[in-house]
This record gives sequence, structure tokens and C-alpha cells, in this order.
Amino acid sequence: MLQAGRAYMFAQGYGPATAEGHKSTFALLEMALGLQQRDLIAYFDRMRNKRNEALYGMAGRVAETEAQNLLRKAEEFVRFIRMTLQKGEG
Repeated sequence: MLQAGRAYMFAQGYGPATAEGHKSTFALLEMALGLQQRDLIAYFDRMRNKRNEALYGMAGRVAETEAQNLLRKAEEFVRFIRMTLQKGEG
């Protein structure tokens, strides 16, 4: 999902900030994609925070069903970005 978001960002002529690159990518996506994707981007940002907690803090913070749901939503988002870039939108 992050790579798809970065591809979109680069296609629009932007690059991530050197500090907090993931966070700035999500912020740009939320502004650029508007209401249509705002809830999904917010969801991915929450999962980014959970990933950080799981990676650097307490293990077991993400349930298997939550991970499966995240994977499904990420796949949908990647398809959306791919179609958007192919159409030249954005």
C-alpha cells in the first residue's frame, strides 16, 4: 500500500519528506485523493502506527483477522491507484 501511495505521489511530481516519510505520504494521499479515499487512508495510517508499536514495542498488537483485513484493503487500494495512474487522473 505504501509503495502504491508513493508511486501516486511521485507521478504527481511530489516526493516524501526525508523525515517521517511514511507519515507525509499518508498526509499527501489524504489531501490528494479527497473524500473518496479519506477513510481508507486514515485506516492505513492507524495501521502504520500499530505496525510501529508491534515492531518496536509490544508484540501481538495485531490480530490475525485484522492483518487479513488490512491485506484485503491494501490490495483494493493498490488496484485503485493502478487504475488512477493508468487513466492519468489525480
